[in-house]
Amino acid sequence: MPESFLADDGATEALGEALARVTPAGGTWLLRGELGAGKTTWTRGFLRGLGGDPDEVASPTYAVLHRYDHPGGRVFHLDLYRPGPGGAWSLGLDEILEAADRLVVEWAGTDGPWPTDWVAELRLSQEGEGRRAEWTLPVAHGGR
Repeated sequence: MPESFLADDGATEALGEALARVTPAGGTWLLRGELGAGKTTWTRGFLRGLGGDPDEVASPTYAVLHRYDHPGGRVFHLDLYRPGPGGAWSLGLDEILEAADRLVVEWAGTDGPWPTDWVAELRLSQEGEGRRAEWTLPVAHGGR
């Protein structure tokens, strides 16, 4: 499981940008971490890594779902804290997702209407003045 110490928000965004480049169309990231751990900050970098506008990224806590366009398609950014781990199904994602869409899911369970079987996980935790990031990629893509 790769891991990295992220000294600040810039480093967190840089990791998101780098991991976006290895995420294929249809890829899903399940983000784990307490409130304020950097999940939305990481997502800003992720969108930038796909050529999108990171200034569009906002926490989906109250909206539950945001959609961001980028040159290669769409990113759906979900927060399933309130609807619960199975909440992705209640949003009707299985009806609107296309195979090229990428998902970033905060507070996710492991099951959902993900566009493909490429599902990675990122865990963020506070560590001193920064944060620790640990991630896994799907087995066929150099993961566990």
